[in-house]
Order: sequence, then C-alpha cells, then structure tokens
Amino acid sequence: MLWIVLLAPLVGAIVNGLFLRKASKNVSHGVGVLAMAVSFAAAVAVFMKMYSSNGEPQIYFAFDWLQAGGFSAPFKYLVDHLSGMMMLVVTGIGTLIHIYAGGYMHEEESTYRFFTYLNLFVFMMLQLVLGDNLMVMFVGWEGVGLCSYLLIGYWYTDDKNAAAGMKAFLVNRIGDIGFLLAIFLTYKHFGTVSFSELKNLIGTGTLDAVKLGAIGWITLCLFIGATGKSAQIPLYIWLPDAMAGPTPVSALIHAATMVTAGIFMMTRLNFMFYLAPSTMHVIAVVGALTAFFAATIALVQSDIKKVLAYSTVSQLGYMVLACGVGAFDAGVFHLFTHACFKALMFLGAGSVIVAMHHEQDMFKMGGLKKYMPITHAVFLVGVLAIIGMPPFAGFFSKDEVLWKAYIGAGPIIWGIGVVTAGCTSFYMVRLLCLTFYGDHRGAGHHEKHDSHGHASKAEEDHGNGHHHSPHETGPIMWAPLVVLAIMSAGVGLLGIPHVLGGHNLFAEYLKPVMLIPAQAKEHWEFLHAEYSHSIEMGLMGVSVVVMLIASSAAIALYGKGPKPILATWKKSFAGIHTTLSNKYYVDEFYGVTFVKTLREMSQFLWAFVDVKIIDGIVNGFAELCRFFGGVLSFKMSGSIHRHAMVLVVGLVCLLSILVFN
Repeated sequence: MLWIVLLAPLVGAIVNGLFLRKASKNVSHGVGVLAMAVSFAAAVAVFMKMYSSNGEPQIYFAFDWLQAGGFSAPFKYLVDHLSGMMMLVVTGIGTLIHIYAGGYMHEEESTYRFFTYLNLFVFMMLQLVLGDNLMVMFVGWEGVGLCSYLLIGYWYTDDKNAAAGMKAFLVNRIGDIGFLLAIFLTYKHFGTVSFSELKNLIGTGTLDAVKLGAIGWITLCLFIGATGKSAQIPLYIWLPDAMAGPTPVSALIHAATMVTAGIFMMTRLNFMFYLAPSTMHVIAVVGALTAFFAATIALVQSDIKKVLAYSTVSQLGYMVLACGVGAFDAGVFHLFTHACFKALMFLGAGSVIVAMHHEQDMFKMGGLKKYMPITHAVFLVGVLAIIGMPPFAGFFSKDEVLWKAYIGAGPIIWGIGVVTAGCTSFYMVRLLCLTFYGDHRGAGHHEKHDSHGHASKAEEDHGNGHHHSPHETGPIMWAPLVVLAIMSAGVGLLGIPHVLGGHNLFAEYLKPVMLIPAQAKEHWEFLHAEYSHSIEMGLMGVSVVVMLIASSAAIALYGKGPKPILATWKKSFAGIHTTLSNKYYVDEFYGVTFVKTLREMSQFLWAFVDVKIIDGIVNGFAELCRFFGGVLSFKMSGSIHRHAMVLVVGLVCLLSILVFN
C-alpha cells in the first residue's frame, strides 16, 4: 500500500506528461484526480495499519542508494504519527485541489502539463515527509522546489509569471545551502543521517561539549533551510510573488504542503532542537516578527490573493514561533488546521476570480453574496476559522500557540502574537466584506485578460453584446470547498485544551514523535508544568476580545463598502500607508543591495575573467598553434607531385625507424 501511496502520483505524472499530450483536458484532469484518489485511499490504509500497531513507527526499505566508504543513505520510508498525518494531509487535500483544478482551468486548451506538474509535486512532497533520512528528505525538498518553479511559472509566456517562478526557485536555493551544510555536519559528528539512528544516538545518549556545540550549528543551518521553504524573514519574499501562478497552485503549494516543509523538518528533528536553546530563541523571535510583519502588510493590500499570501506568511510565523518555544505539537496542530482553512480560502478566492472574469482587485468586487451564495457560505467558515472564532478550528490551534508562547517566551512575544491575531482578524474580515457585502462595484466588463494574456470566453461574449454578471461556479469547484469548510469547522475539536474540559487529542497523538533528551529536560520542564487555569483562560479571553474588536472595526469600515473616512485616513497617514503598500520596500532593498550588486559582479566577472582571461588564454593558444603551423608548413601550391614526394619521404622515414630499431 505504501508503494501505491508513493507511485500513484508519479504514474499519473508520467501518463499525463508522456502519453496524453494531445488528449482532451477532461482526460488529463481525470488521470490526475484518479492518481490522487488512489494515493489517498492507500494512504488511509497505511495510516490505519500504523495506528493499529500501537503507533509503532513502520520503516520500509526500498533500495540501496548512496554508499561511499562508511557513508550509507538507503531509500527507506518512515511511517509514524507525524509522517502518517502529513501523508493524509498531502494526499487528502491534494485530491480536493486536483478536483477543483479541473473547473478552474476550464479555459485552457490543454491541461496535460499542468496536471503533470501537480502530480509530480505531490510525489516529491511524499518523498519529503516519508523519508527516513536527511538525504531522502532532501530529494523531496529539492523536488518540491523544482515543481513549485514549474507551477508558479506555468504561464511562462508572461514575464511576470516567469520571473515569479525564477524568484521562488533562487530564494529557496539560498535556504537549501543551509540544509546541505546541516546534512554534512550531521554526518561528520554523528556518522549517520538516519532519523531513527539519530534519535537513538542523541535522544537517549549523553553528549559531550563538542557534539552539543555541533548540534547548535546543525540546528541553525536547518533553520536557515526552513526560512526558505516556510517563508520566514529574510527569505519570505518569494511567496507573495508566487501568487502569479494558477490559484490551485497557491492552494496546494502555499497553504497545505510545500510551505509547511520547514515546520515538518524541525518537528522531525525536535530532539536535536531541544538541545540547542540558543537556536530555539532565534527561531521564536524570527517566527514572531515574521507573523507580525506579514500581517501588517496584509492590512492594506487590494489584491485578494496577495492578502491571502501575506496571511500565509503570517500564519507560518505562528507555527515557527511554536517550534521556537518547544511546542512542536502546537506548531503541527496549527499546520494541520491551517492546511484546511487556507486551502479553503485560496480555492474560494479562485472561484471569486473566475466569477469576476479574472479580476483580483477587491475594491472592484462587492455584493457577491447574492451571486455566489455557496462560495460566500464556505468562505465565511474559512474566515471564522482563521480569525480564531470559537469553536472553529483556528481558535484552538492559535490559542495553543499563544499559550505556549506566553509560558515559553514571555509576555512580549505573546503580545506580538496577540497583536498579530488582531491584524489577522481585521484584514480577513475586511477581505470578506469587500468581496461579498455592500454594493457590487464591478464596472461592467472592461476587457480583462487571464494570466496568458488572452481574453476569457465570457469577455469575448460580452464584446459581442452578451452581458455576464458574476455567477456561482459549478459543482466541480464548490464541492471541494464544502468538504474543506466542514473540516475547517470541525478539526479543531481534536485539540480542545484541558482548560476547556478537553484532552488535547492531537498533542496526545503526537507524543510518540516528541523526545526531550535527558540533558535538556530541565530547560524545557515548563512545557509540562502545571499552571493556573485562570491564567490560561484569561489569556484566551484577551485574544478573543482582541479578535472581536478588530473584526468589528473591519465591519464598521468595510461592511457596506469602503467608508469615505478611509480616504481621509489614507491622506493623514500617507507615509505609513505607502510603506505598507510597498511592503516595507524589502524587495527594493534586496534589489539594490543584493540583486544589483550580484548582477554587476557577474557582468564584471564575465567581461574580465571570462572574456579577457579564459577566452584570452584559449584564443592565444589557438593563435600560437596557428603561428607554429604556418612556420612549419610548406607553401601549399596544390601540386600533386609535391604531395606525393612528401608522402614518399614520410613513408621512408617511418620504415627506416622500424627497420633500424
């Protein structure tokens, strides 16, 4: 069954990529969905087998792979509570997104390439989450990076899309350097890259000062890798631009799978991170700052997908913050709930974009509730989940992160988290109001183009005199949204905290994966200490009040369309608004500081080193050969007698050498 889980998406990618190049889009869609459905069904069977065996990790050997001297990294797969859960998320939500994609991509003439990339991405993500050693994980790590480049730049004839794909690829490569260094250091100091062996060596043994110091550097390098994949400061810049790709790509890569790779990797190696408190402090601070930083940018964005993009960066910051304070289970719980409601939000936004004929500016929407009642209902559930409205999923996971941040990092980090939660509530309710409530602000149907640069069919019809109002999408698009809405409303019940009378089943489920080494237990004892329920309830109440105030403010300002006072505030606080609108000018700063410098350096090296030195040496050697050839050659007159004489003389010389030797 595990082979079916792994290979079904790969087979789907091969069939679509090699054999269905001229098939109809319905056939390519059907193959892509079938591959995912088979993989998900097999994943459920594998998960149930693992869970029924008292949660004992199941290790599956595939084949010998890398062997050099004492180094060995076979292809092995590990199915335990962590990878089993991730396997279900990747294949389950991936299947829903594949179904939805058939409706979203209906304007495409051919979709075989799209579903090839999408299936291949899922295959690589499964390699990442199921690998039993760092090398197999790295194969999946690089694979999802490649597939994200292909999917983000799917409409590669558009310069913006092509540039966004390249940006994602290059920024992730920067983080991957850190991951590679971590792999090298791990093998150097511990002689293995296997998760199972590392857990036995580090989790149960006593380490000397040298190895403890090495773990500090290893975990720091691993976190650099995580900042790339999971879009944290300073490597978060690729994710907002990645919204240039098709919306199903945003939902799959940037909500449920690839961006969570960093959190998954740190949780898989939690026993190492627990031994590096300095690294953990850095992780917590970076996570908190990223969450706040991205949330403030989202406050003023007008593009519906850009709001969701910065929301994703912010929510990833919450997960990283949880990991930084040692609450890996809380981080993974938020990963799980976020996968549900953020996939719902992205796909809901995709439905709105389709209904609005590829318009993404929220200020040109409004009043869509009456045109799209189903999309509005499920979108409302997603918003309530992400802002943390009890008892939706986001309430339980976000509260757990904030509580662990308070006891693990103190009131300042907790305060940043609460303010971020208030910002989240404001910009998500703002998005909901601008999109679905008030009067419809769509200005007829100006000619708009899809990301290929071609006018949509609806717009072409309008050009022929047919008017099309926004409309509800078909069942193939709203049915997956309904499933995701049910999950967004209900999965939080798996993590009801003790203070509310629950047992936090999700934390109990992940207990076998967590291991605080004996040398670190004293430092992390606060995670399991007893605290007054009144403190936790009070902090929970504060976050709920902040959420309600921020949501009410958004409703007051945007509930029936943007209020006139907003224009006044925009002028009064023009500096702040401009700074946020331009995303703190981080891209411009990177452009001047790094991109321009590297480009100028590259041009200098090309002009001086490549052209003058390398090419000069090669050309000089060629000229030297030509000179000596000219000196030693006879004047070629074309005379047959002279050529025959040279041939005879040469043969006589050779024969003489052979005879006299």
